[in-house]
Amino acid sequence: MIKAIFFDIDSTTFLHSIHDCPSSTKKAFKKLKENGFKLAICTSRSMAEMVNLPMLYHEYMDAIVCLAGAQIYVNDELIINHSLDDEINDIIKILDDKGITYRYSARNQDNYLNIHDKDVEGIFYHLYTMIPDVKKYENEELVHMIYYPDSKVLIEKIKSMCHKNYHLTLGRCCEIVPPGINKGTGIVECARIWGIEPSEIAAFGDGNNDVEMIEAASVGIAMGNATQGLKDIADYITDTIDNDGVYKACVHFKWIEEE
Repeated sequence: MIKAIFFDIDSTTFLHSIHDCPSSTKKAFKKLKENGFKLAICTSRSMAEMVNLPMLYHEYMDAIVCLAGAQIYVNDELIINHSLDDEINDIIKILDDKGITYRYSARNQDNYLNIHDKDVEGIFYHLYTMIPDVKKYENEELVHMIYYPDSKVLIEKIKSMCHKNYHLTLGRCCEIVPPGINKGTGIVECARIWGIEPSEIAAFGDGNNDVEMIEAASVGIAMGNATQGLKDIADYITDTIDNDGVYKACVHFKWIEEE
């Protein structure tokens, strides 16, 4: 029996064209809570990058798994805080030497871009309606990084340096996560805080960085607008985000009743 449901944010529950959740998704959240499910976000965003999300995310979510599993907040308290391996320092040196833009998130919850970059700042504002402050990296203990490569050669170079940290290419940017950590480990770790087993977890996602989360869940649901790679490994494919995908899946699995 499913007891906890985890949701990606961008293009799964949050529609960028309206900078809000679809009304049917809001309805699903409300009904799921009323029916006693534990609800949580699982995202690559940092907490700082969620500052302008609709308040319903904070109202309905019992936990936030952020930075692709590196940090877990339960009732607004930071419970889990995984760190990147020190090999990240050699990676940062290469990125700095090449003038590559990156966003780094520290164990103390600080979140910065390393340099001003109008293109990257535009991406952040489009996605999150916020732009991180700019500060040069000063050897803080890090939990997560995304960088914006200028070539496939650089991606392969950085990837080859990640002997312990986990590297994932996400189109325009690449993500580096602590050893053994991903969205899948994040939802399992979060659920266990509640005494819930992996067999009692469901998850919704749309992107390639949701693969481990969908695989880790007992019921892994891909949105209709998901990448083909995610659809291929999902237990169920629902409709698109803008055609009531989350709501329809919840009705399909009888977690809520259709109105």
